[in-house]
Amino acid sequence: MASALVLAGAGALFALAHGALAPEPTEPAAAVGGPRVPVPSSPSTAASPDPTAAEARAILAPAAPPVRLTIPAIGVDAPVEQVGMDSQGRMAVPSQPDHVAWYSPGVVPGDVGDAVIDGHLDWTSGPAVFVRLGQLRSGDRIVVTRADQSQATFVVDSTATYAFDARVQDLFTRTGVPSLSLLTCSGSWDRQRATYLTRLAVHATLLPGPVQATPGDEGG
Repeated sequence: MASALVLAGAGALFALAHGALAPEPTEPAAAVGGPRVPVPSSPSTAASPDPTAAEARAILAPAAPPVRLTIPAIGVDAPVEQVGMDSQGRMAVPSQPDHVAWYSPGVVPGDVGDAVIDGHLDWTSGPAVFVRLGQLRSGDRIVVTRADQSQATFVVDSTATYAFDARVQDLFTRTGVPSLSLLTCSGSWDRQRATYLTRLAVHATLLPGPVQATPGDEGG
């Protein structure tokens, strides 16, 4: 169970400290925020007592780091940056509006538990990589290409919207079926609070089956 992570939406930073979200005093026109999330202080590392086949594969063959995120349904094809925590103990955000960021101290996409990737909703120049994230629906596919050129495909199974100060306990877990959470800000901008009023999380589960190689990587 995750205990603390910070999500920063475009133009606003927010913390999921056991879910509690703390906005930064910034304006959208001057900020290049994205989802920043407080990182769990002591995430669970124990393996599930009765792992599924997908969990077992992840345990036996740790996945390589992600380098690209592709979401055909909403036209996302983005480089993946590796990020850790900022000086305030929150998950950092990508440096560019068309990039996404993976929390590298956490779970690798395809391994047991919940891998987390965030992206900007907007930027000083306009819409950013996750501006259409809310259009994803159950059954849509998310493809993560990894450093060894293998691909892991995830299927969207749920989306959730939280108030900026809600408590969210299911992110950054290190147990359970391999899954992926995509995060960004959503809702209206509240000038007085200097934050977007809601947060969007899209959850997807690893598609069963053999690891896929990217086209042209067959060797021979």
